[in-house]
Amino acid sequence: MSNVKVGELKTTGQLRTMLANAAKGVLNGDLDTERAQALHKLAKNISDSLYSETKIAMFRREVGQELEPFGQLPIGE
Repeated sequence: MSNVKVGELKTTGQLRTMLANAAKGVLNGDLDTERAQALHKLAKNISDSLYSETKIAMFRREVGQELEPFGQLPIGE
């Protein structure tokens, strides 16, 4: 279905490529819609997380707070 291996899925571009390949797989009948829906939900969670982290970084920058490297935002205590 995709030429991107799970361990290599490290960029938003790779995520989009994987999702586009999944959509092609559904159209071609290589990927069933149930698996495609599960993949969509997982990708949406990743996208929501990226969006949230971006918004937090923008706010912190506006108020002069230190920014963590992207992907290193602490959660919890």
